[in-house]
Amino acid sequence: MPMIEVKLYDHRVTEESVPKMIEALTDALHESSGAAKEHIHVVIQGVSPKHWGIAGKPAG
Repeated sequence: MPMIEVKLYDHRVTEESVPKMIEALTDALHESSGAAKEHIHVVIQGVSPKHWGIAGKPAG
């Protein structure tokens, strides 16, 4: 079972964006690896910028 995990700033995780990301990521992995779409799992998580660090500092 191939699994794709994506973490983004929470403001990018919306009702409109998530289905598009799931479809695009599934299609890309299917085309590049040959894995059957029904076996591909995608998890999208939103993370507050306060909990995301860049260069040793919180991003938010």
